[in-house]
Amino acid sequence: MKKISYLKAVALTCVLGLAPAGVSAQNIVHHAGEGDWTFFYDSTADSFDVVFRSKATTVADGLTDPYAGPPGGVGGAGSGQQDWNFNSLSASLTQAPAVNLNGVDYLVSPASGSVYEDSLNEPDLGVRFRFREDDGGTAVDQFSSFTMTLDWVNSTAPLGAEFALFAFDELGEPVVRYETAALNLVEDWSVWGHDHWHWGFSEPGDYSLVFNFQGELAGGGLSSIGTTTVDFTVVPEPGTVALILGLGVFGVVSFLRRRSPGKRKAEAAE
Repeated sequence: MKKISYLKAVALTCVLGLAPAGVSAQNIVHHAGEGDWTFFYDSTADSFDVVFRSKATTVADGLTDPYAGPPGGVGGAGSGQQDWNFNSLSASLTQAPAVNLNGVDYLVSPASGSVYEDSLNEPDLGVRFRFREDDGGTAVDQFSSFTMTLDWVNSTAPLGAEFALFAFDELGEPVVRYETAALNLVEDWSVWGHDHWHWGFSEPGDYSLVFNFQGELAGGGLSSIGTTTVDFTVVPEPGTVALILGLGVFGVVSFLRRRSPGKRKAEAAE
């Protein structure tokens, strides 16, 4: 996986004042079921649209302003799905179990295809990138690469808290996207992808995570810099934290796995 330099990450943060204004809409609170944090790019306006994609199992407030659809005509919501504009997007974890990653215990959201999947009562927030457009009847990638940086300095979290975005593969090995305890704040993402990850928080409380992002245009040059925020309220699950902490990573995999190994690969292609 290609990484960009720390200086480039700092530069993305420093020039945030140049980012286009976000979409004016509603305050969405994701309570349970699966949903996707979804990204589109308007190549004509050089601006990003970040929306929330609801699915058949989604339980959320504030789904009142439908997104008009991708400006490039590719990657819109499918059957049983709907994209929604928002002013703010938050997820409420009311019974988060604990999972250990690299020596840190995180209270986590469920993640389809990983070690803890039960989204019946908790929100499973996926990440979906749809950076393609219709070019004369053929879908083409808008970017050759796409980089998103967690702006941890300007994010808010409980005192001393750490954050990680991660999952476990079919062998029980961690796949980490962001990990503040390791200063892993910069990630390259597929321009067309869909995965679900554990949003992990080392302390209960309220979090506001700021992300800055930019694409490298397929024809050369860089897009404008975008920014978006996702908020979490995190409450531990009573009675199960000590049990899960005692199991360790491989115990957690065995204890919580509910789906076949190929599920994550299939979802990534959706």
